[in-house]
Amino acid sequence: RRLLHRRVATALHQRSPNASGALSIQLAHHYEQSGLVEQAVHYLQRAAASARELYANHDAITLLERGLSLLRTLPTGQTQVDLELEVQMALCNAWDPVTSHLGEEVEAAYTRALELCHLVSQTPHLFTVLWGLHEIALYRADYRESLDLATQCLQIASGLDDVGLMVEAHHAMWAPHFFLGEYDYAFAHMEAGLALYDQRQHEPLSIIYGVHDAGACALTEFPLALWTMGYLDQARQRLDAAITHAQQLTTPANIADAFGYAALSFHLLRNPVQAQHFSEPALRIFSDKAMLNAQYLAATTLGWSLAIQGRHSEGIALARQGINLCRQAHHRLHTSQLMCMFAEACITAGDLVEAVDVLDEAIAGFQQSGDRICAPDLHTLKGNALAILGAEAEEVEACYQRALLLAEELGAKTSELRAATQLARLCQQQDRSAIGYQRLNQIYGWFTEGFESVDLLAARQLLDELAGIP
Repeated sequence: RRLLHRRVATALHQRSPNASGALSIQLAHHYEQSGLVEQAVHYLQRAAASARELYANHDAITLLERGLSLLRTLPTGQTQVDLELEVQMALCNAWDPVTSHLGEEVEAAYTRALELCHLVSQTPHLFTVLWGLHEIALYRADYRESLDLATQCLQIASGLDDVGLMVEAHHAMWAPHFFLGEYDYAFAHMEAGLALYDQRQHEPLSIIYGVHDAGACALTEFPLALWTMGYLDQARQRLDAAITHAQQLTTPANIADAFGYAALSFHLLRNPVQAQHFSEPALRIFSDKAMLNAQYLAATTLGWSLAIQGRHSEGIALARQGINLCRQAHHRLHTSQLMCMFAEACITAGDLVEAVDVLDEAIAGFQQSGDRICAPDLHTLKGNALAILGAEAEEVEACYQRALLLAEELGAKTSELRAATQLARLCQQQDRSAIGYQRLNQIYGWFTEGFESVDLLAARQLLDELAGIP
């Protein structure tokens, strides 16, 4: 019987030496039944690669886990370790898009890969494993651990003549700096990575590193940080560059990721039409490719944009879908901004009690995630919701004061302006215009650009009202 399977496998191989997909599975079966484990594992890997190209990541995982099971039947030795490491690396890459680097499965895959790397004298995989572990730490908001692992990646890449690895090393470095609010360091690594980046050569690396394009990551995170810092014109310029880059990408997942992040910036810039324009195709691609864990960002942003444009029921349903996905997967990145979107959609539709509940949840969550962008806005929006509900003025003002204190602590100038604007409106209603004017005028005077932005125009108009200027 084994001989028969071997003859079939040999015939299939001779007919299609570069077999992939379903034929690879057939070959793997025949080689397994003939007792040729190494050949069987080889074709299981090829079949898994074909599945990943079709975004059938769960199928790829099943095939690779079958390969690992077969390898355990081989005698322990260097050949077995080398083969297991190759399969284990493929398994890591298959788990990434399924879990968004969250969950026990993906961490177990990378931890085993690291163990195997230590059993091999020289391995090209150590950089990739450390990069994956950095991403896992990042997604669970262990930013310092992420930075330590990223630093190891940079040290390895610096000793090799590989531009792609240097791009991805800088990619690893800027992410934890960004979420720690260490924007100068993040910008330095973004600029260094972009200086080396070539789309044709380096976009394909996304299938191994983070399931998103390094160039798009830098270009889309730049405007988020610049907006937070109060440089709104520069943020818009960087956003334009990010959009131009996104339109040149070739991989659907990369396009969706870049569009989704562009939509985040349009939310910050108070442009719901453009937020919808970019979040709609992002959500469609993520849905088509069954990338469930990646849908939360686009769904929430699209929901906010629709609600702000008056499509309340549809918008809140989508935003709630995104937030529930975020909760189920225990996402911590960008959660402050996403919860702000959901809460604002609820406020716009008159669902004020749910808005306050969402904001209280997000404010408590900030203590764990430290997710900075829009964190002060959580308090500002809570004050807005409480004011509409008829809460005591002292309670509303306390929310705005907390927003101002947190914004000052984080260096979040645009969020500080928003909180000061709302506080000034409250003071105006209480015949305390001078107090509101003083604080708002102080923060408004800090800005050197962005005067045509929605936030600064609103602040300027209120200042004129408070000063009695028509």
